[in-house]
Parts: sequence; structure tokens; C-alpha cells
Amino acid sequence: MPNLLIIGGGYAGLWAAMAAARRADENGSELHIRLLSKDAYLTHRPRLYERNPQDMRTPLGPVLEPIGVDLALGEVTAIEPAARTARATDAEGNSTEYIYDGLVLAAGSILRPPPLDIVDGRTWSVDDYQSAVALDQHLQARMAEPAEDAETVVIIGAGFTGIELAAEMRTRLAAHGGTARAEKARVILLDAAATVSEDLGPGPRPHILEALQAARVEVRLNTTVRRIKGDQVMLDDGGRITCQTVIVTTGAQANPLAAGFGLATDPAGRLFVDEFLRVKGLANIHAAGDIAHAMTDDSHASLMSCQHAMPMGKAAGYNAASDLLDLPPLPYQQTRYVTCLDLGPWGAVFSNGWERQVEMIKDEAKARKQFVMTQVIYPPTKDRAAILEAGALG
Repeated sequence: MPNLLIIGGGYAGLWAAMAAARRADENGSELHIRLLSKDAYLTHRPRLYERNPQDMRTPLGPVLEPIGVDLALGEVTAIEPAARTARATDAEGNSTEYIYDGLVLAAGSILRPPPLDIVDGRTWSVDDYQSAVALDQHLQARMAEPAEDAETVVIIGAGFTGIELAAEMRTRLAAHGGTARAEKARVILLDAAATVSEDLGPGPRPHILEALQAARVEVRLNTTVRRIKGDQVMLDDGGRITCQTVIVTTGAQANPLAAGFGLATDPAGRLFVDEFLRVKGLANIHAAGDIAHAMTDDSHASLMSCQHAMPMGKAAGYNAASDLLDLPPLPYQQTRYVTCLDLGPWGAVFSNGWERQVEMIKDEAKARKQFVMTQVIYPPTKDRAAILEAGALG
């Protein structure tokens, strides 16, 4: 029986497992599928800017067990393509070698570290589950402390995550029992760029600025943080901000595993893949999600988002299983692209297409965002038929 190993328990990896299981099942073929994840949960990273990040994950077991996919836990430290092996270390420090016939690399991304010095201070993030929970506990502790001065929160990076976090921050502070202090708090959003949401284009920008103003977020552009020392954020123009919380949202870069193959990568460190999501230059390895640079159509590369990770994962799982079972693969394509940016109490902005043509704002867009965040990105559990159906391409 062929062995398919999937590395990564995020959206790409989990949907790859569902698609691979479906591909084998619909053809009556035997295929051993193992998903190797650093923990036993799918973390809903797009929701970690919200309050109660402790609730933002789904156990992998109830998704994988009904479709006969094995779950192994461990952090992958090395992959040897020539030997077709991957080595992982578990939480106790034990190392295990996994042998594969086919591999789907869906190890995701990590936070891109900001180029600044930190002395006697620290920064927070919402990049992963542990970081988001730690930030939430920090905010709760801050709101529990008596203080005469206004609370100041600095968010570095005015991209997608930074904007959503800034717009939501005052609500998050109030949720921890600090309503009065939340009203007095300063929320400052910094970015070295000349505009907010530079990657989202000009269409959504007026709505974003309106929402940030409504949330009383101080936006400082053309501003670079040079150093953080204690509670002082020192800027490149010589200014400084006294604050109690610094949150870094400086974007993502591919998991360092991508660099271990010695292949060319894109500026984000992602591996180049062909139309079937096979890694160029490697045999028997497909890649999907944040670690893969794939073309969604003739002109656009995939983005680091669950919107692309889930369909990429399905295509990679389908094609990896097809290769092992001597079945024809299908090319990955994803012509539809939308964005939906949560803007806190103001609402949201929904745009369609790579030109980001705004179609909905405020409450209507907020309802769309909540539908996606509470239903679309969640896998079915326990029901075998529903799980296999969720792995269907299309």
C-alpha cells in the first residue's frame, strides 16, 4: 500500500488529507495517509485578532479518524527527498523518522521578524495560537491593573492583520472589564509605507480610513520603529512613544523547511510549484498553502491566506494521491478572488477581484465576514460522508 505523508495541520494540510482520502475512496484504492502536525488542532489563524483566541481551533482527530487518516504529532526538523524520509521531534523531545512514497508539504508560514532592536522589553503577536493567547492574557492583566495614565497599544504593520487588530482593539480591552480604560486608551497603528493597506489597493482604502477613525486609531505612516527599550518605542525620526503593549504584524514568510531543499524560492521564501502543485526540482513532493508559490490563473500568484490554502490543499492532496495510485492529476486553478476585511464596530469591507472592487461595506460586509469566519473555514467533523465531500475539488 502506498504511503502518503502530509506535513502540516493547517488549512492546506487538513484539506489535502480530506481530498487524498476522497480520491482513494472514490476509486476503491488502498492508500495509507498520515498527517504530521506540530499539535492536535487546526488553529483558525485568520481569527486570532479577535477576542477569546482560546476558542479559535478545531481538534484534528474528529476530522481525520472517520476517513481513516492517521494523525502523528511532531515538529518536522528535516526532510530528505532522496531517501523519502522526514524527521520530526515531539513535545517530549523524541525524534521519529517517517518514510513516505509521496509527500504533501503544507507546513505553512511564520511571522516575518521586524528589523529592530529590542532591549529590556518585548513584543506580542497574533501569528499563532500560543502567541495570540499570550497577548490576550497580557491585555486581561493590563485591564485588571489600576492605572492613572491611559493605556497605550502600539501595532506595528498596517497590513490586513494590523488593520483588523487595530479596529478591534478597543473592543478587546473593554471585553476584559476595562470599559472605562478602553475608552481612554490610545491605539496607534504604525507603518513604514505611505498608505494603509498598501497591498489591498485604493478601492477599500477610504472605508478603512473611515473605520479606523471611528475606532479612534491613531495612524502614523512613513514611520519606522528603530528600537524598543522597556516601555519606549523609538522611531526613526527621533520620536518615541511610551506604551505598555507592542504588537507586531509585519507579515509572513514561508516555513524555514522550504529553504532546506536548496531550491530557488520567491521573496516570501515559498517553493515554486507547477500546475499540479508538484515542487519544481523535487520528485514525489507536492506543496500547498503558505509554503507554495502557485499560480491561481495566468497572471496571479496565490496569497498567504486560507482562501488559497484550502483549494490548494485539496488540489495537492488529490494530485499526490493520484500519482501514487496511477490516476490522472488535475491542474490547480482558482480564478475567483475576494477580500473581506473586518473593521471592528464600524463593520467590514468586501471587495471582488484582484482589482479589489468594493461590493459591500459596514453591516452587510460584516455579516459576510462572520459567515466565512464561523462556517466556511471550519471543516466538518465526525460525519465521514460530509468530510469526504468537503475534500471534493471544485
